[in-house]
Amino acid sequence: MNFGCVQKGKIRMMLHNLGETLAKFRHAAGLTQQEAADRIHISRQCLGNWETGTREPRFTDVVQLCQLYGIGLEQLLKV
Repeated sequence: MNFGCVQKGKIRMMLHNLGETLAKFRHAAGLTQQEAADRIHISRQCLGNWETGTREPRFTDVVQLCQLYGIGLEQLLKV
């Protein structure tokens, strides 16, 4: 069995779901990608990559986004 592929697939799905959730909360906050990115001092492309699941945000960036969107970490992670 190749568990490596299964694990990579699960990680990709988790990142995609996190990205969709980030985008949902950004929209709810009434912010464009550029506005949100400017407020936490990253590029719009970086935020876009997080929202599409192409890249994974650092924990500190996730915390900043939660503060910006006025949500708790548990809401973002759907715990």
